[in-house]
Amino acid sequence: MNQPPPHGWHRQPPQGPYPPQQQGWQGHPPQPGWGPPPPPEKSKAPVIITLSVVALLVLGGGITAAVLYFGAHEDGGSSKRSDQLPAACSNVSEAALKKARTTNPNKRSSSETDLGRGKRTICSWNQTKGVDGEGLRNTDVYVTQDAEEEDNAYQQAVQMAMANTQGTPQQKPLEGLGDEATAVLMDGTSAFTDISIIVRKGDHVVEVDHTGWDVGVFSPKRADTAEFEAAARGIAEAMVSKL
Repeated sequence: MNQPPPHGWHRQPPQGPYPPQQQGWQGHPPQPGWGPPPPPEKSKAPVIITLSVVALLVLGGGITAAVLYFGAHEDGGSSKRSDQLPAACSNVSEAALKKARTTNPNKRSSSETDLGRGKRTICSWNQTKGVDGEGLRNTDVYVTQDAEEEDNAYQQAVQMAMANTQGTPQQKPLEGLGDEATAVLMDGTSAFTDISIIVRKGDHVVEVDHTGWDVGVFSPKRADTAEFEAAARGIAEAMVSKL
């Protein structure tokens, strides 16, 4: 038979301490290496990257500006040549060429052609490096001698100058130059300036084409029209005076 438990047994406390009631991981103190990670330190990378980008942009902009500036101000002339041009080209004085800033003779673009009843001469000059300044200047002179067709040759030269499609041509008569003279200025939106002066004197027709631009801060700019006209007229007067 089963013996009843000793009197008072059920009132005796259990031997030994009770372990605390387990509550899962959250009931235990964090162990070394466990528990939530510490908050990350705020990264300085975005600030460093931003400052680097700004510095590169400033540096890049400065380099670009320098390239544009020195490119615009580069001497457009070529080394001085000693080319011999056709004899009629010597009618143009050195002073007139200096005023036009085209003191360098260009034999490759110059020629003399026999027309049977006369002849046609082309004289060409451009800038001399280190002498004629910045920007761009070119001067071409066409001299046509035709004892029977001088009036027609003059009208044709004027019409051809007015037919230039690079801008809007403006024409005006010039006084005191040969038997008759006309200036044609090509007016456009670009920096390129083009003026032609056509003169008839006796059986000769002279056309002076003076082209180019001036230097701006970072790019070419349109030259002063009065300066261009004066330079082209000086060339025309020098040529006509010895015909």
